[in-house]
Amino acid sequence: MGEKMGVFLDTSFLVALANADDKNHKSAQFVKARIANQELGQPYISDYIFDELVTFLMARHVRPEKVEEFGDTLLGDESIKMLKVDSDVFFSSWELFKKFAGLSFTDCTSIVLAKDFGVRNIASYDSDFDKLPLLRRIES
Repeated sequence: MGEKMGVFLDTSFLVALANADDKNHKSAQFVKARIANQELGQPYISDYIFDELVTFLMARHVRPEKVEEFGDTLLGDESIKMLKVDSDVFFSSWELFKKFAGLSFTDCTSIVLAKDFGVRNIASYDSDFDKLPLLRRIES
């Protein structure tokens, strides 16, 4: 089956995709094309990633209408499956967070969800994911 084990979309990837000035923008566009061509399998996002993305963009003073437009596009994309952090995922993520210094709590929720859903890849520019060999980071 190889790479086609699904791909989790991380905040760093989505930020690079949304921002033409981001150093990883061109690479993110290439990854987006690979996802659109179904090379990486089913794309996933979580409610925590969405929250982190919107909060990050607002903190960077991106115009609210641009944030809304990007958020609506992401939420309206029926090819992307939205996963929810329920209490089991939350507490498993908390245990993971306590074991691995440097991983954010949101990163831990992504790892737990990916494991639960059999996702093997993550579109991310965050090298913290390299600390755990559970997900293969896709950068281009």
